[in-house]
Amino acid sequence: MKEFLQIVYTNQIENTETGDEYFKIFEPFMDRLKEILSDSLYEELEELFNTCAAQNNSFYAVTGMKLAIGIMDGTFVPTC
Repeated sequence: MKEFLQIVYTNQIENTETGDEYFKIFEPFMDRLKEILSDSLYEELEELFNTCAAQNNSFYAVTGMKLAIGIMDGTFVPTC
C-alpha cells in the first residue's frame, strides 16, 4: 500500500502543473538566500534544501493519504 501511495505522490510532484507550485511557495526564501550567500554555497544549500523538502513532502503526503484511506474504510482510530 505504501508503495502505491508513493507512486501517487510522485505522479503529483512530477506533473509540471502541480510540481512547480513547490518552487513558487519557497521562492521568497530562496531569493533571500541567493542575496546573502556566494553562488557556490547557495547551490550547495539549495540542493540540500530540495532533498530535505522532497523527503518531508513525501512523508506527510503518504501519511495523509493513509489517514484518508483509514477514515474511508473505517479503520481510523483518533489518537486525541
